[in-house]
Amino acid sequence: MTTPPGPPGNGVDGDPPPSPGSGDGGPRTWPRRLLIATNAAVLVCLLGAGAGYGYVRYRVGQIRRVAVSGTAAAPGADAPKTVLLIGSDTRAGNTGAQAQQFGSTSQVSGQRSDTIVLVHLVPRTGKAAMLSIPRDTLVHIAGTNGSNKINAAFDHGPSQLVQTITEDFGIPIHHVVQVDFSQLEGLVNTVGGVCMSFPYPARDAESGLNVPTPGNHHLDGAASLALVRSRFYQYQKGGQWVAEGTGDLGRIKRQHEFLRVLASTAVHQGLHNPFTANALVTQAVRDVTVDRGLTTSALLRLVAQFRSAKPATIPSWTLPTTIASNYQNYGDVLLPKPAQDAQVISTWRTYGTTPPPTTAPPATLAPARVSVRVENGSGVTGQAGQAARALRAAGFGVTGVGDAPSYHHPHSVVSYAPGNAAAATTVAGHVP
Repeated sequence: MTTPPGPPGNGVDGDPPPSPGSGDGGPRTWPRRLLIATNAAVLVCLLGAGAGYGYVRYRVGQIRRVAVSGTAAAPGADAPKTVLLIGSDTRAGNTGAQAQQFGSTSQVSGQRSDTIVLVHLVPRTGKAAMLSIPRDTLVHIAGTNGSNKINAAFDHGPSQLVQTITEDFGIPIHHVVQVDFSQLEGLVNTVGGVCMSFPYPARDAESGLNVPTPGNHHLDGAASLALVRSRFYQYQKGGQWVAEGTGDLGRIKRQHEFLRVLASTAVHQGLHNPFTANALVTQAVRDVTVDRGLTTSALLRLVAQFRSAKPATIPSWTLPTTIASNYQNYGDVLLPKPAQDAQVISTWRTYGTTPPPTTAPPATLAPARVSVRVENGSGVTGQAGQAARALRAAGFGVTGVGDAPSYHHPHSVVSYAPGNAAAATTVAGHVP
């Protein structure tokens, strides 16, 4: 899926571009412009080489950090680690339009973890995998004598949610990253929107999602927020609107796909546009909260370790559950399936831990132990003699030169008798 460019603009921060010749009282000749451009390029290179890392480190150091209890001890730099990604539905940061659509703090108090994604990172292999826990999963809440939907554990902050996940599912969590859904809108707009594919027209009256036609659609921040918040998803098929009926489970699948597309878009735009990269860092500083254990050095190390990872290929799992309607006093909930949960968790935690098998390099021999006959297969006069002299200089024993049976070889060919693969490999290493 390709991501279309962002909305067109007239200049930096929406300002119109300067008119030709404006700014210094007169038009510039092309040599003067070239000199100014060259000086500017040199300055940028010097700043990038001397202060680029320092600037990035400074900005990353501005990310908000909070104390989180219950996290596992930090493993070694190259050891696997698990990061809890929390998408909060707090209404505290909602704008006027968002408050009207999703509710204000007076209507929806506190905060809930609408999205609970565990990301397992394996630096040694550069692999990552996602595991989602549905927000309506009924669990024992850590530090209490009762149970509730797991998203309620976040009402008092990330510590209780971390402890709940560890106690109920045996998953140690090393770091926490929290993003409010209301702030997701700004992140999407920073990268110019994302492109999502819809097989059918789709809508959700509760979240405001409205996709009038099938196919690829460019979503801005507001539309993306409506998509990731959609729990009452409907699609139009055969002229009829059909309720998906999967609630939070269907939303999790859409969120997984959205996260892959957003991450891929952010990486692409950030690598190809330094202004976008800086804007993304600025947005992260404003919108992201991490645990204090995720220091600036640790965060930059993770970025370096996974710089080559492709977000679109990251696999994802969802914890298996059973739907229970009007369950006791909890309403509609999802009940864990302990045996299946354990199997999925094991598969997720071991993904990418085994490096791909490496093929042993082919055996070779010292050139002095190899005899070779050189034949001209190109038809160009003298090439066999030239190749023979080069091979002799490299230490090979040349038994003779001649013409190949036909001149139809576009590339060099090394032929060898059975049992002489090592000798042939040695020759091939010296022949361009």
